Amino acid sequence: MGKTFRRGRKWGISFVDTHGQQVRKMVSQYKETAERILKKIETEIIEGKYLDIKKSKKTLFEDFALQYIKAYVRLELKAYRNEEYIVMKIAQEFKGLYLDQINSLMVRQYMARRLKDIRPASVNREFQTLKGMYNRAIEWDMFHGKNPAVGIKNFPQNNSRCRWLTDEEQTRLLTCCEGLTKVLVLIALKTGMRWGEIKALKWTQEPCSNYVDFENGIIFIHEALAKTQRSRHIPLSNAVRLALQSVERVPGQQYIFLNPETNKPIGCIKRSFHTALRRAGITNFRFHDLRHSFASQLVRNGVDLYIVQKLLGHSTPKMTQRYAHLKHDQLKDAIAKIDIQSSDLLYNSTFVNSTFLAHHARN
Repeated sequence: MGKTFRRGRKWGISFVDTHGQQVRKMVSQYKETAERILKKIETEIIEGKYLDIKKSKKTLFEDFALQYIKAYVRLELKAYRNEEYIVMKIAQEFKGLYLDQINSLMVRQYMARRLKDIRPASVNREFQTLKGMYNRAIEWDMFHGKNPAVGIKNFPQNNSRCRWLTDEEQTRLLTCCEGLTKVLVLIALKTGMRWGEIKALKWTQEPCSNYVDFENGIIFIHEALAKTQRSRHIPLSNAVRLALQSVERVPGQQYIFLNPETNKPIGCIKRSFHTALRRAGITNFRFHDLRHSFASQLVRNGVDLYIVQKLLGHSTPKMTQRYAHLKHDQLKDAIAKIDIQSSDLLYNSTFVNSTFLAHHARN
């Protein structure tokens, strides 16, 4: 049962809503008005109408996930393939549950489980997707409760990992790679492309696709397939050109890296890649670290960080700054030049002072 209360010159009401949450708010300067408002709210709560709260439809989470993909992800998002993958991953976690059965505790438990397998940043991305799904469910009148993701904070994240290969390690790794794996590793090392960008490459230009322009010597990454949703051009080096041309083209298929069993883009090369790493004696290394190796090699060869940012497709300079410390040789050269100038000045000053003192001593 609710009640009215006074604060200064105004009257407020206090009541418990249908979610069990205590609500307190100021409503009028007059007690009678506050009592009428409170009585009306209590009546509407009983009738299930307050804040347009109605009995939620019994919709399975996995069924809603499919509708969410069709009605929102594919229609409104550019990088819809990645988001579609995340939605289906979440749907597997909550399979068999209705939308109104999932609460905040279950969301927190889900995040804790995922944190054991993936990085905090990836967990946060999945969490934001889940939160957005419930927002759409409320908007589409398919769910009438409180978003279970509201009030939960993202995990602190630190994605500053920067594992890269030396020139000698790169040579060892390529030597230990075989067949298509060698081509894919070389492309990653010489272009800095992400795995998803590489496997989506096509022989010729098509709408919303990554493709290789052999005539103009560039690789084009479409914004719809880029993590930052920004398109970019990567110059085609001779090594990458030869590697791509060594791949046998399947008649009637546009994808360069094709799975012959499914006629779809290749899934992954985890097994063959790990085998090559083991043979090369390289540990604590992931395929994505080939991208770091590409960036570090550019920086160590004096390429400006702004150019590195553009080649990698970073949306802000912050991510590129992790490679700044690799310019230590250039920094040493800069200090050495200043040191030489200072030494010359010090030498000249010492010589002048000693000459001056000797002159006065004679006099």
